[in-house]
Amino acid sequence: MRKAVEEHLESRGRHVVRPPADPTPVTLESLVDGFLVRVLRLDPESYRRAFWREAYRGGHTIGHVPRTLEGFFRRNARTFEQRVSLLLAVSALFGAYAVATLLYGRLSLVVRRLRRPAYYARERERRRRLAAERREVRRHRTLNPRPTFDAIRSALRAARGSPEGALRLGSLLEDLECFVDNSLRFGAGGRIAGRRGGVKRLLQREAPDLFAKYSTLMRYKAMARRFRQACGSGEPAPAATLLPAPAGGAGGPLAGLARAREVAREILGECEGTLISLEAALALRLDPDCVPARGDAYARRPGRPRIPKRAVGWLFRRRVA
Repeated sequence: MRKAVEEHLESRGRHVVRPPADPTPVTLESLVDGFLVRVLRLDPESYRRAFWREAYRGGHTIGHVPRTLEGFFRRNARTFEQRVSLLLAVSALFGAYAVATLLYGRLSLVVRRLRRPAYYARERERRRRLAAERREVRRHRTLNPRPTFDAIRSALRAARGSPEGALRLGSLLEDLECFVDNSLRFGAGGRIAGRRGGVKRLLQREAPDLFAKYSTLMRYKAMARRFRQACGSGEPAPAATLLPAPAGGAGGPLAGLARAREVAREILGECEGTLISLEAALALRLDPDCVPARGDAYARRPGRPRIPKRAVGWLFRRRVA
């Protein structure tokens, strides 16, 4: 996932700084800089060089004057005996720091090697369960006809105007998904080899302007899916059917949707006319305990619905305020 995001950013001309694959090796220079910064509270040699390089080049500096080891001795040792005593103390501290740093690095490497098999075992089980759930859904169904790209463009322009507009756009995208192939592809031995393009490849081939806003469209689509989940309605009734005034399609009365439409009216009445308030209302409907107690991150545990972090953060800030 990280590699795909990095490639997407690089394709748009962004500079991506990748972390080193292996931990940075411990050298004498890194040990000295760490000892100066963490133990003696001084500045590293790199800061001192950058400070005076800027001073000589531009005639001005940014930041405080470097706190060096020479200045440390000058401030804390007046006589020769004090300098010798301070030198011995600093040498002993540096030796203890170097030994502790090397032991910590070695211990961290051992811990990572021990944790790796357990992590990948859990990750494989999670992905297998997810694949099994996806295989159960052979094809999505809807009562609406296939939406046109012009209808999606019109709904996209009106999506930010109201929560109802956002849900109508998401409903159109859910309807479009029912008419494309996004099934799994299996290779030799019955293993999953990938998934067909679905909506993404369709937009990439036939509507490049919509494909450029693919992530935004998927956000509206996920919002419509959570809206149906919160209202308690499933396929083939689209999300737009639950709105007070659905735009076209299956807007007539449907059996078994009275309770779902009542819940939909309650959700739209709770939100404040913004998309983030709609997401927060849906989050509280799906998981009333999603608001953290002390600003901690939302715990995504098995069995809990997937809720956007922005909605959880918005709810926490409103509760604190």
